[in-house]
Amino acid sequence: MASPQTIRSKKAKTPPFAMVFLAMWQSANFRALGPWSRCVLLELMMQYRGKNNGNLSATRTMAKEWGIASDNTLRKALTELEAGGWIIQTRSSVFSRHGARCALYALSWFALDECPGKNLEIGPTRTPPRTIRSLTNSTSFDAENAHGTAQKVRT
Repeated sequence: MASPQTIRSKKAKTPPFAMVFLAMWQSANFRALGPWSRCVLLELMMQYRGKNNGNLSATRTMAKEWGIASDNTLRKALTELEAGGWIIQTRSSVFSRHGARCALYALSWFALDECPGKNLEIGPTRTPPRTIRSLTNSTSFDAENAHGTAQKVRT
């Protein structure tokens, strides 16, 4: 059996990745999202490193790098993701003469992590605020599979 040290060193050498649950992407709730909301969600997922849920950001500068030129488009995408339960705002943005700080977000299907020094408005959790089942509202996905009309994913 591998020692914990060996396992840690192997994990450190593994490049970061964003795991996509097919049930989420195939759900009616995800497909109802606008294209910019999907883009923002993917970008937030790519920031997640396993211990920083709650410290994910989507600033105007970042959005321009993602291809979102309008501040209003970014705001609408974030609002749509929050309304759908895909993300949770963990810190609100502040712009004042004493400085500025951006809003921070968490992916709702992972537990919120402790992020020291970030002044989050929501504390860490042991369990995710939302389940994948609640996000997908799986009735339409399950119905398709039950009738055999869903396409099978080939690997």
